[in-house]
Amino acid sequence: MTTTSRHRSNIVTLFDVFTEIAGVSATSTTSNGSPSPLILQKYPEDFNDESILKSIRQFAFPLGISPEDPGDLAVQLFSFVLTDSNSQLTFGYCRYTPRTNSVICLLSGYAWTSVFYKLLNHISIVMNNGTQDDVDLLLTRVYHTDAPSAGEHLRLETIGQSLDVEIPDLTRLPTLKDDKYMLEFYNAVTPRQMMSIYASLLRERRIIFVGSKLGQLSSCVYATATLLYPMAWQSLFIPVLPSSLLDMIMAPMPFIIGVPKQINDPTTLKDIGDVMVIDLDERSLQGAHDDFATLPNEVQSSLKSSLKAGVDMGDALARIFLRANLILFGGYRTGLTRSENTQVVAWDKDRFISEQRPSLQAFLSSLFGAEGVQYLERFIDERLRALNAGAPINDEFEKEANQMDSKRSQLASQGDVFEQAFSAVRENATDVIGALKDKVRSIEIRDRIGRLTPKEMRRGNKERKRSKSVKREEPPPGVEPLSFENIQWRTEHDTHSSSPSVASSNHESTSFDLIDFGDTPTSERPKTIVGEGSHRPDDFSDLIAAPSSMASLLSSSEPRLKMVGQQDPIRARTGIYPVLPVNGQMPPPVPLNPFLVIAPPPPPPPSNGLYSNPFCNAGPVAPSATSLPPRNGNSTTHKWERFD
Repeated sequence: MTTTSRHRSNIVTLFDVFTEIAGVSATSTTSNGSPSPLILQKYPEDFNDESILKSIRQFAFPLGISPEDPGDLAVQLFSFVLTDSNSQLTFGYCRYTPRTNSVICLLSGYAWTSVFYKLLNHISIVMNNGTQDDVDLLLTRVYHTDAPSAGEHLRLETIGQSLDVEIPDLTRLPTLKDDKYMLEFYNAVTPRQMMSIYASLLRERRIIFVGSKLGQLSSCVYATATLLYPMAWQSLFIPVLPSSLLDMIMAPMPFIIGVPKQINDPTTLKDIGDVMVIDLDERSLQGAHDDFATLPNEVQSSLKSSLKAGVDMGDALARIFLRANLILFGGYRTGLTRSENTQVVAWDKDRFISEQRPSLQAFLSSLFGAEGVQYLERFIDERLRALNAGAPINDEFEKEANQMDSKRSQLASQGDVFEQAFSAVRENATDVIGALKDKVRSIEIRDRIGRLTPKEMRRGNKERKRSKSVKREEPPPGVEPLSFENIQWRTEHDTHSSSPSVASSNHESTSFDLIDFGDTPTSERPKTIVGEGSHRPDDFSDLIAAPSSMASLLSSSEPRLKMVGQQDPIRARTGIYPVLPVNGQMPPPVPLNPFLVIAPPPPPPPSNGLYSNPFCNAGPVAPSATSLPPRNGNSTTHKWERFD
């Protein structure tokens, strides 16, 4: 259990009073004449506050002095609370022995559940094995011991029995390992029921726990109130309801009450109507409202994911609900205002709600409503008193809130960095897009090259070299420069030689296929070649001059080319490019290109067996025959002559 504002601050001794109470007494009766429990002994003996002693007798036997169904005969440790005029709590720790129908009880202002439960067991051992003097000595020593601080140990030794217990730190969250309330609550209530109980707590509903085990019953009621930390439940709070106060469940105010199943009347609970009932024995929950469905989505998601993942024996269970409260109320500081004149800190409810996320505003507005929930109003009042008094606030809630604020600041700074990066990208968008385009283009070129065969790649390299060599050479005298855009070339000749003779060289051969039609559709390419056999339309390596026609052409002087409009009617004859024989036969002639007229050749040079290249002004070279392999699948071997 953690410290709240409802805990007493005027504590002088470890306990207020110790009592031993018997269940049956013939001499002690209640106001209506029924027998009442009898206090057998108390310490200190001069404690005479009758109202408190009466309450102890009443709550120490919640089932009555002679219950018809005492339930489990095992010893039970349970607790109750008494509320003073300042709404502060005093805790009663009881050890009930069904075999003797007796209770020993310690009343204290400290919420040290484990410490007092262990102390009660130690006192019981001394009472059963020692004398009354031993019991008095033990009680005297404990009563006058200065209250140890958190983390210190309380050590006692009596009649050979020793006790060593550590004082809990109530500023920290309770753990399943050390807190009996949280452990029994975790074992008795399912995660789905925990979430429903928590949602009803936020709405300040009427909540009733029913169970046959007094220890489990009181533990679940205490643990339920802990779920609101750092807020504290402000309404009616009864961990174990005595049979004499059963009418309290009809109260119209919010409450958390534990009702022993032995005295519970199911028909009475049905008549109440607007109440949530949790049966610990049946592990069932019934309620008139589905408050969990009204929680903001982020709170629902946080609870579901955390409880589904499971908890350890540390403070994981308490921290799950602390973080849910942090989502809802962690921004309470946004509603703080300070007066410029008095410098007094105040809190503005409307400002707080307006500063929250839109998903939380509707739920928070419903909590405040016309009157507002008491636990939140008390929490804000306590924070304002501490701020105006300059007192430090350093509980677990504030630590988590500070961590949440630091994370938000980091996210905001990261958001600024991201925004700067995005701005830089927007400013350099043109460069980025250009780089992307270049990258895509390079990928396309790489893919296109990757699809070429080695033969095609070698042919492309040769054609590029030939194209460069032709462009660098000066045209022969009398030949006008041509444009390669839309003009087809023609050479005029009349002689067809039967001997295949053409000069060829790997680096100096000249091809008449000088226009690259690789990107032109086949239907639009100039049909300068007509042959009888089939050949590949894109295989331009076949479109070279035939040896016979080439020898006749070169035997004359260099032809002079003329554009259309300079045509001499006498010299307008039909001419074609000589080509390689197809299947052993020469293709028929092709009509003259209407866009180009070749001038007649000049008088032949002296017959010296030499010839000149029409596209190269190299000197005469003696011919040499070279045998090359057949072409186009033709088995006929052709003789080629090299020329420069």
